[in-house]
Amino acid sequence: MASQDPKGSNSVTWKGSTKDDKSLLKTILGGIALLTFVAVWVTSLSSPFIFYLSIRFQKYGLTAAIVFLTCVAYAPWKRGILTKHFTAFVQMNIFYYAKFTKIFVGGSEPEAYPKPKLYGVHPHGAFCMGWAALFCSDVMHTVRFVFAPALYASPFFRIFSRAVGRPGSAGKADLIKYMKKGENIAIPPGGFEEATLSSTKHDRVYIKKRVGFIKLALIHGYDVVPVYVFGENRTYFNVQGNWKMRLKMNSFNLPGIVVWGLSFMPLMPKRDKDGLYIVAGAPLKLPKIENPTREEVKLWHDKYIAALVKVFEDHKCDAYGDEFGKTAKMELW
Repeated sequence: MASQDPKGSNSVTWKGSTKDDKSLLKTILGGIALLTFVAVWVTSLSSPFIFYLSIRFQKYGLTAAIVFLTCVAYAPWKRGILTKHFTAFVQMNIFYYAKFTKIFVGGSEPEAYPKPKLYGVHPHGAFCMGWAALFCSDVMHTVRFVFAPALYASPFFRIFSRAVGRPGSAGKADLIKYMKKGENIAIPPGGFEEATLSSTKHDRVYIKKRVGFIKLALIHGYDVVPVYVFGENRTYFNVQGNWKMRLKMNSFNLPGIVVWGLSFMPLMPKRDKDGLYIVAGAPLKLPKIENPTREEVKLWHDKYIAALVKVFEDHKCDAYGDEFGKTAKMELW
């Protein structure tokens, strides 16, 4: 259902219901779509181990299947009729949520004006539910969504993401390549660290040490769009504490998460009453500086953080309701 946000921004809203068979069917199909995404995500991270075990225990049929999928994942091919139908299925993920809202403020849409945009999406969450919804949405189909290099290198995730949208690697060299072409890019700056810190009771972003994307945006003349996904932290329970060790794991491309979704199906996200509420804030218009100094990078990084906090403060009551929203705060790590 399309609607107009009271603040004057473009808005797309879905309010889920299970009062009739049609809505219940959509909820079930949306759940299957999400479960498919999460299963591929988990399998992708463990794919090297699976490949090793297939050889170790002489399961050569499985070994051959992984080799074949790897060849397909890295071979040049274009999306066709099969991928079109698969994308339509994955797009049903939003119907799983009790409510789903997507808002673009002040020209933050990819095609609003010709200058390229870099979307910073927060928080990462356990399995990037908001990120997944944006990745397969029609309004973001021209945006290249970049993933952790280890994840994108997996044949399982690579095939899945290529079939659904425009994926890429978040490696520095790859980002520079995309930016030289002037592509719109979406990146989760908080990465696995933000996933590790995820809490159902707190809105947390890992941003204080993440300045590299701002430096690249300055060098290549990109505007930066702060995006916040309200409700992402409520999709999975995550064990808290022991941050030092768990954050250290992230440096080895290992997510330090211990998560649980639905009580009877832990890989499925919780179905919170407030659903997901995604807001893309007004673009932060950066100058183009070929060799930005540390001070210039810090200046614009500070402005980005301020813009992200503004998105949170301006929309928290709409997303969470007045009772919780008035006291909600964003924690900056």
